[in-house]
Amino acid sequence: MYDFDVHHGNGTEAILLNKSGAAFYSIHQYPCYPGTGSRHIGDNCFNYPVAPHTGRAEYRRVLNSALEQLQKFKPDLVAVSAGFDAYARDPLAQETLEAEDYYWLGESLRKLGQPLFSLLEGGYSDDLPELVLTYLRGVEGK
Repeated sequence: MYDFDVHHGNGTEAILLNKSGAAFYSIHQYPCYPGTGSRHIGDNCFNYPVAPHTGRAEYRRVLNSALEQLQKFKPDLVAVSAGFDAYARDPLAQETLEAEDYYWLGESLRKLGQPLFSLLEGGYSDDLPELVLTYLRGVEGK
C-alpha cells in the first residue's frame, strides 16, 4: 500500500501492521491530523513525515524515497491511497504540490511495472477534478 494522502493512514497502518506479505508506505504532513505516523513501526509500516510548507523538490524526494522502498518490496499488486490534499491550494493542509507533481507521481507509480489501483482518499480544493485527471494521465502514460 502506497499512501500519499496528506494525513497519516493510521487505520490502514493498524490493519496491516506486521501482516506477512504486506507493506505500508505513508507519506504525509506531520504534524497534522491524526497526529500519528512520526516514525516507522513494526516490520512493515514505513512512515515518511513531511513538515508543513515543505518545498516541492523536497516533497518529491520523500515521495520518491518511499517509491524506491516499495519497489524493493516487489509487491504483486500496488494499492494506492490517492489523496490530493498536499496540493498547494488545498484548504485543509499546508503543503506545496502542484498538478504536475501529481502527474509525476502517477507516472512514477506506472514505471514500477506492477499492477496498481488507486482509491480516492482526499482533496478539498476546487481543482480536485483536474488534479485527479492529471494523476490518472500519469498512471496511463498519456
